[in-house]
Amino acid sequence: MQRAGSADDSNGRLNAAATTIPEIAVKAVSNKAKNASAAAAAKECTSIDVGEKAILKAQTFAIDFEPFRGSCFVTSHNPEYSGSPMESEYAIYTDGRKVFDFPSQFNQTGFGCWVEGVSFQDLDADALTDVIVVGKCSGKSQTYNENMVYVNNGSEFTTDLDANSRLNNFTKAKEIANFVKNNRKTFFP
Repeated sequence: MQRAGSADDSNGRLNAAATTIPEIAVKAVSNKAKNASAAAAAKECTSIDVGEKAILKAQTFAIDFEPFRGSCFVTSHNPEYSGSPMESEYAIYTDGRKVFDFPSQFNQTGFGCWVEGVSFQDLDADALTDVIVVGKCSGKSQTYNENMVYVNNGSEFTTDLDANSRLNNFTKAKEIANFVKNNRKTFFP
């Protein structure tokens, strides 16, 4: 009997590199289990008690990279605002407890700001996951950007307010990532 995707060699033997139907099924079950596990972790993250604030579910994520494996990146905001989720804050929680507050959020602007997007990626090729926060703040006549890059040094995340000030023209995490990668000396001295 021939396996799915296999071929007989010239001696009538099955090609050992071919994938069998049971192997395909195991991979599918494994991927399904991983997706279910990720969904459960995401649901757990959006159930964390953040006190008087409300969790912004669209900007709250399960994370699993150093130095905060098995943790949650949680964005919370003042629930009194019905439009934009203003007075946002973001932190890392492990086992339901806050374990890390990101420094200088929204470049220390604070009031009237919210998280528009978050990206987790290695920006300086050091095998550590860095964090990009796409931030918006309300101004007198219009909103403006207050984007942040947090550098993972293996034990915490740090940021440089002067470097972040160069990110205010960008509205998407991909644009910020490209700029940072093209200007590494500014963000990673």
